[in-house]
Amino acid sequence: MRIPTVCGEYLHNLLDFLAGRGLRERQLQAVLGWRPTEHVTDSGRFPLRLFEHLLEASARLLGDAHLGARAGASCSRAPWAIVDYLRMSASNNREALVAAINYSRLVIDHGDMELREQDELARLTWVLPSRALPSPQVVEFFFASWYWTNRDMLRRHCRQRRVFFAHGARGEPGTLERLLEAPVAFNQPHNAVEVDSELLDCPGSFPDPRIQASLQATAQAELAALNFEDRVIRDVKDFIAQCLNETVPSLEVVAEELGMSDRTLQRRLGDADTSFKSLVEDVRRERLQMLLLDRDKSLVDVAAELGYCNQSAFHRAFRRWYGQSPGRYRQLLLAG
Repeated sequence: MRIPTVCGEYLHNLLDFLAGRGLRERQLQAVLGWRPTEHVTDSGRFPLRLFEHLLEASARLLGDAHLGARAGASCSRAPWAIVDYLRMSASNNREALVAAINYSRLVIDHGDMELREQDELARLTWVLPSRALPSPQVVEFFFASWYWTNRDMLRRHCRQRRVFFAHGARGEPGTLERLLEAPVAFNQPHNAVEVDSELLDCPGSFPDPRIQASLQATAQAELAALNFEDRVIRDVKDFIAQCLNETVPSLEVVAEELGMSDRTLQRRLGDADTSFKSLVEDVRRERLQMLLLDRDKSLVDVAAELGYCNQSAFHRAFRRWYGQSPGRYRQLLLAG
């Protein structure tokens, strides 16, 4: 399970921007019901869905339909960090954009970037999963942040550029055009930036292959670290599975085993859109299939190995999962 995140620098930049507009974190906490900085992980990531909620709530409070774009345009270069250094040390802009494609997940870990060239134009597209589209505020924030980080390069080497958004037009006409310094088209198939393909062959700012190679290795290591929250979920499920034959461990016991507080573990699971109870059920269902295939095990044995204290609790859970009795389901499973 991948938990979409943004880099912690995006959150801090956004909070600084909002403070400049008169919104403090305590005010936001009163509206949101949670404190943003408490949800930054140990690896410096912040859940994308919470970043989206923060942008949407702030836009409502300030009455600004384009708050995401304004905040992105005011963002520092820090969130792009190593990706920006890769751009500067690249031999040309094509190599720089390839680096942005390969490592953009360090900034926002959702979807993929694609670069395509056609008819003297190059299009950089943010390809997103159709079932998990971020809000227009997030999309505009990301594009404005990318544009202002690369503005000098675009101004120097790009004669023309256009921006395409999948969402519809909102707010005051012309706002995004001014912020992105380019014509904007709405209700498009994808979110993308289109530039002259000549831009790709222009030299980098400070080309250096040795620095580029070193930065590539560092970026790869940082990319691997994005699986941190996934590992927490995996570790929770592994420990539950180890204990299940004897008992279902409590959240407190699992938290102690993983070396964190109960509250921290609950928060981590909540950030991942799951809960301790859900993970217990996931582990039980995963083990259930294997147990049902063992003809030597009775349903009483199966229930016991899944940590159920009585048969009725096992039957209720099974009907909730599969809509039928475990005996009938097992007959069909073995017959197949």
